[in-house]
Amino acid sequence: MPQHETGKSWSDVKVITSKDPLFPNLAEAWHHRQLAVVLAKRNIKVRYKQTILGSTWIVIQPLLLSGMLTLVLGVFLSVPSGGIPYALFALTGTALWSAFSRAISDTSISLASSGSIILKVYFPRILIPVAALLTVVLDFLPIFAVVLIAVFAYGLFPGWPLLLSPVFVLLTLALAFGVGLWVTMLDAVYRDMRLVIPSVLQLMVYASPVMYAESVVPLRWQALYHLNPVVGLLAGFRWSLVANAAPPALLDIEWCIALTAIMLIGGLSVFARLERFAVDRI
Repeated sequence: MPQHETGKSWSDVKVITSKDPLFPNLAEAWHHRQLAVVLAKRNIKVRYKQTILGSTWIVIQPLLLSGMLTLVLGVFLSVPSGGIPYALFALTGTALWSAFSRAISDTSISLASSGSIILKVYFPRILIPVAALLTVVLDFLPIFAVVLIAVFAYGLFPGWPLLLSPVFVLLTLALAFGVGLWVTMLDAVYRDMRLVIPSVLQLMVYASPVMYAESVVPLRWQALYHLNPVVGLLAGFRWSLVANAAPPALLDIEWCIALTAIMLIGGLSVFARLERFAVDRI
């Protein structure tokens, strides 16, 4: 085997070409997967540092929001809730929506907010948005436990559909991750994105069945309404957790799966191709 000047064989040399990869090196990322866990734990510690209640805010925030919605919309305005108690309707909606919106917003700014780490040492950059997503997962677990307790307290255990609840959660997070990858790359070029996304998410919450049942949407707007993938995800999540909740439409779930695949595959490809450009812009 030929040797170069340092005494190492040519098989030890990693050749770097100018050709952009089609996808991130997922094998390399898996090899360094522990780093994503470390970064996720750091994110949680930083977020709740110097707070009196600490990580309990993870549960307090959705409970406060769902409680306010229940009081104003459920009690005062009697907004339809699809045949289930409005408190459960609001709690399941805010729980999944919070995970969806947080996953998009945290993933979309993950590269820009990690510049101090990126510029010091090399590691698979895809682990940074993965760590942001993992942070949302860790935050969601105690909220999910609270939802289950509330379901049992109301005596509305759904039976076997409960086994499908993780599927709807994973679909939601996968869609948010795909969208976040697109946004974090666009943010490297157009800084407006970090200002646009919060506004878009605020508008989307009103176009999603977080606070109201689908029955309040006029018939002429139903087709446009169902283009929102969150409609099917929220319907499926509620159906899998609460007895008597209406099942999601099959077409809505198929649309969610197709859009999630498109956004996730496209997002990974865009991330791989623009990764070095984005890092240079940080």
